[in-house]
Amino acid sequence: MNKNLDSRREFIKTVAATGAAAAAPMLWIPRACAAEALTVADNGGSLGPAMRKAFYDPFEKETGIRVINVAHESDPTTQFKLVVDSGSGIWDVAMVTPDNVLRLTSGKNYLAPLDVAPGDDRNILPGMLTPNWFGFSVYGVVMAYRTDRFPKGGPASWRDFWDTGRFPGRRGMYRAPIGTLEMALLADGVSAQDMYPLDIDRALRSLDKIRKSVAVWWSNGAQNTQLIQSGEVDLCDTWNSRAMAAIAAGAPARIVWQGTYNADGWSIVAGTKKLKQAQQFVRFCMRADRLAEYGSLTGNGPTNTESLKLIEKSRAELLTTYPKNFEGLRRRDNAWWGKNYDKANERFQEWLLQA
Repeated sequence: MNKNLDSRREFIKTVAATGAAAAAPMLWIPRACAAEALTVADNGGSLGPAMRKAFYDPFEKETGIRVINVAHESDPTTQFKLVVDSGSGIWDVAMVTPDNVLRLTSGKNYLAPLDVAPGDDRNILPGMLTPNWFGFSVYGVVMAYRTDRFPKGGPASWRDFWDTGRFPGRRGMYRAPIGTLEMALLADGVSAQDMYPLDIDRALRSLDKIRKSVAVWWSNGAQNTQLIQSGEVDLCDTWNSRAMAAIAAGAPARIVWQGTYNADGWSIVAGTKKLKQAQQFVRFCMRADRLAEYGSLTGNGPTNTESLKLIEKSRAELLTTYPKNFEGLRRRDNAWWGKNYDKANERFQEWLLQA
């Protein structure tokens, strides 16, 4: 609670400090130009250039509305609320996940309507468009293995991943409960349809069986890519885009499409003075050509079913939303995680500390 309070205070100070507000670039825009600019808060990092090329620059070229992008925290919920509560207006649109949306609409509503016209959603995947959120980037929590380590074929399921007799080798696993607990249950025979609510005790008992074969507990995407690329591990859980990055760098690796998926999307900040422009931006990002370019650049699956037709087939077959891949994935239950994350994480971290 104190940490969140400190975070809120610091953010408010940043908003107020107009003299050095690098985190609030809208404050530096001359009034005459402000109406023609839109501020979008995104995840930043390696995704930044891809979003600039696929969304921001083409939108500006087509509409004349400049897009200023700023990076937000990995969990932007607190920042998002402060933007609205302070009335600062420093964000117009933000990149959020479904669990962020749940927290931003529980009690007070912090999201503005997208106002998508009937019929405009006809090619959007089910569940990827709501009145206040558009999911544009689907990523999978899956498995990858080195084909040079398993030349006759590697594991085809999480049950196989757990089978250290048939598939010996150094394993890597994510040092966090989200995804890890789901895979442990799949390995223990739980069907994807019956996965939620998660049985944490059963998942940890399943992890007990493989603990000694896990050589690396990785903690971020860059590390995951490096583990696969360098051959430090022979098989590993992964995010599909991270495995694709290793493959693109020359790693002899293969993705196994069994696991879960989640999506990043756009929501509009309640109270923005650029509501119409923000709605126009979201509709622009729904276009098949824009999502095709973003998917090609990032490896994350586009949510417009027409987009895959615009992507080179060999590339499209590596994306999360390619039909054959998508069939093997179960959507993450963000509502369950929203209610149970703290408990699950505490149990998981305690398990990691056990001898």
